[in-house]
Amino acid sequence: MDASARSVLFVDCGSHPLVDLATRARRVGFRVLRAKTPEEAREALRDGRHAVGALLIPPDLVAPDLRVAIQGFRDLVSDRELAVLVGGPRPPDAELKRLRAAGAELALFEPVDDHTLRFQLNRAIAGRPSGAAERRAVRVPTDWPVRVRMGGREKPARVYCVSATGAYLATSRPSFRGSLLYVTLPLPSGSVDLAGRVVMTNVPGNLVRENLPLGMAVQFTGLALDVEDTLREFAERQASALRV
Repeated sequence: MDASARSVLFVDCGSHPLVDLATRARRVGFRVLRAKTPEEAREALRDGRHAVGALLIPPDLVAPDLRVAIQGFRDLVSDRELAVLVGGPRPPDAELKRLRAAGAELALFEPVDDHTLRFQLNRAIAGRPSGAAERRAVRVPTDWPVRVRMGGREKPARVYCVSATGAYLATSRPSFRGSLLYVTLPLPSGSVDLAGRVVMTNVPGNLVRENLPLGMAVQFTGLALDVEDTLREFAERQASALRV
């Protein structure tokens, strides 16, 4: 089954309701299931019709033993590794340590913009990278408004994700594949001007990729080493913040 067809199961049995996060996940194109108890979650995982690809729990999931509960969820999905995200308010460091030890991996701590929500759920459903995919530059979600410059013209876009080698720009008017463009990224350490070439577009039609916003993937060209290092350091810092 295509990973994008899998569901995300929200186990909504903590002190902070996850209903708003679940609603937003549906809005950006995910199939969402909600369970109000661990037993309801186990029933959903046993039902192969749901094809659950990732599990999202609150920081204070109601369970006598969190590690046993998470492993029990995973044991019900035998054909793949079930990624576990934690969503809601960021808990204290001691609680984060307990969640990590129990097997939780990815974070969706408030506040969460739609790009980060989409990126993290896609990442969870896709599973752990291996081989060449694992060696690629680290990509992280962003939600930066930018102006794309090309041939004396400008158009607005938002940066969906970025790495040391490229970015994905969300826009309803992507440029043609192979186009050369320029964009200024507002990094926290200071803005950087970059040139890039469009290597992929996602536009409405039969081949649209529902797990991505409409837009275009851009590969940076002619990067100075210091700029590449700045992008890599930013991506690695952000990636760390997106792990439990």
